[in-house]
Amino acid sequence: MDFIKTVNHVYRDLGQQNINVPALVDELKSWFFLFPQYRFLHPCVIEGKASLVCHAQLSTLSPDAFSALSKITDQYAIFLKEDTRSANKPHASNRRTNAVVVLGFCLGIISTPVLSRESSNANLATPSKVTTQLIEKSNHISVQRRLKNGKQVISLRHVRPPSAEDVLNTYKLKKNLQTVDRQAEHKILSFLKQAYQYQAGDPPAIRTDLQKIASYYAQYPEVVELISELSTKNVQLKYKKGHWQAQALGTQYAVEKVTVLFDTRVGAQLWLQSDCKANPACNITPADALLHEFLHAKLMIVDSEQFIKNGGMKPTLYLFDHEKEVIEQENNLYSQMTKEDGLARPIRHRHNGNLLYASCALCVPGHKEQY
Repeated sequence: MDFIKTVNHVYRDLGQQNINVPALVDELKSWFFLFPQYRFLHPCVIEGKASLVCHAQLSTLSPDAFSALSKITDQYAIFLKEDTRSANKPHASNRRTNAVVVLGFCLGIISTPVLSRESSNANLATPSKVTTQLIEKSNHISVQRRLKNGKQVISLRHVRPPSAEDVLNTYKLKKNLQTVDRQAEHKILSFLKQAYQYQAGDPPAIRTDLQKIASYYAQYPEVVELISELSTKNVQLKYKKGHWQAQALGTQYAVEKVTVLFDTRVGAQLWLQSDCKANPACNITPADALLHEFLHAKLMIVDSEQFIKNGGMKPTLYLFDHEKEVIEQENNLYSQMTKEDGLARPIRHRHNGNLLYASCALCVPGHKEQY
C-alpha cells in the first residue's frame, strides 16, 4: 500500500532504528477508527528520531485518545508530539526547482487489495424493499457503543445484505424503464478516448470496454454531470493490471494533472460476507469502480483549492478528509443510480474491500455476464 511507502520514506534514514511500518499503520488505523475527530497524524523525523505529530492539545482535548496513541508510539519507540503550530504563524516552505508532488497513497477503491479469479437463507428483504434498504444502510458493519463498568465499549454487528436473487428481481422491474442519452454518450466516449493514454501491451479490449462504459454512464444524469465537470480538466487514464488508483500531480499551489490507473476487468467486493458472491449489493463492477476514481479526480482537480487547503499536495500519513468526502459522494452517486435502475449497490462509510476479477467492464465480480 502506497501510504505505507510514504511512512517508510519518512523514516528511511534513521540508521539502526528498525520500525515495522505495516504493523504501525494498522495500529494507527485502528486508533483512528476509535477517535476520528482527532484525525490529524503526521509522521516526521525530529532531531534524528522517528516522530509522530498529533492533533494540537490532544492530551487536553481527549486524554483517552492521547493515552491510546501514546501506547502505540511507545510500542514502536516513536516520539509523540502534539502539534504546536499557530494558524497565524507562516509555515516554512520547502521550495525546489520544478518540484512536484505525486499522491499515490492508495487513494483507490480499498485499503487491502486481494485479487481473485473467482469471484441465502434467512428472511431478507422482499424485492420491492431492496433498493430502499440498501440506500438507507451505511455499511456492512453496525457500530454500537455501550457502557461497561463505567467505560465506553464499542461493539460491531454485521448487517446481512439482501440476496442476489432479490436484487436481480428488483433490477428487472426498473431496468426496462431506462434510456440512454445518446448525446451524452457521445460526449462521455469522447472524454474517455481523449483521457485514455495507450501504452504498448495494453489489452485490446479496453477500447471496446470504454464504449460500453460510455453507454452505461449515459443512463444516469448524475454521472453525466460528473463527467462533464472533468471533461475540461487534465485527466488521464492509464491501464495498470489489477489497479485502481488516482494520482494528483502538481505543486503545493496547484494541481496540474490527475492520472487514474485502471483495469476494466477488475471490480471490488465492498461487503466482506460469506453470502456476497456475485451479489451487486456487496460488489461493484469495473465501471462503477472507475466512477469512484473519477470522484477522487473531481475533488483533486475541479475542487483543487479545497483539496490543497486540506493538505492534499503535502506528503502525510493519510488524507482522511479527502477519503471521507469521496466516500460520501460515492454513496450519494451510487444511491441515485440505484434509485434509477433498481440495482442495489453497496453503501459504506470507509475504504475497505477486496479487488476481484470481472468477466466484463459491466459485470459484477463472480457473475459471467452483465446484469
